[in-house]
Amino acid sequence: MNKLICSLAVFASLNAFGQTSTDELPLDLALEWAQESIAVCKENGYNVTATYMNNNSVVKLVLRSDEAREGTVDIGYRKAYTVIKTGMSTADFARSFGIDPEGTIPSVPGAPPGTPPGDNVDPNTIVFAGGLPVEMGGKVVGAVSISGAPGGPKDVTCAEAGLAKIAHSLM
Repeated sequence: MNKLICSLAVFASLNAFGQTSTDELPLDLALEWAQESIAVCKENGYNVTATYMNNNSVVKLVLRSDEAREGTVDIGYRKAYTVIKTGMSTADFARSFGIDPEGTIPSVPGAPPGTPPGDNVDPNTIVFAGGLPVEMGGKVVGAVSISGAPGGPKDVTCAEAGLAKIAHSLM
């Protein structure tokens, strides 16, 4: 009897462990998204970093194009994190503070670039456009971000192009 209970517990644990992969983009889709996004940016002369983060705020993929600035990795992380934390695109998050994501982003003294204004703000959040939620099968499975193009709206364009490329697999 104890062996049966132990076996069922191990099976349940393994089954629960295996289910996590359905709650995030498979690596091949995340990579296809990133490569397309980077290619679209590169065609326009932008060297960028592509990031995919799952709903647990765990980064699954970071792909930094040749000649992309080092800081794009951190900003890309913050964009994806903001989407996961707030449940909205980084452009919509900026608008929630009355900030036009296509305009000049005000700086907060002593805080990292793009930190939203206010007291007790999470310094990992950011008001730069370029972070988007990702849905698969009608369920949000994480966030993608592009960082490095001159202006958030250009980052968004590249991220959306990558999502369009994998749209057939997100149904």
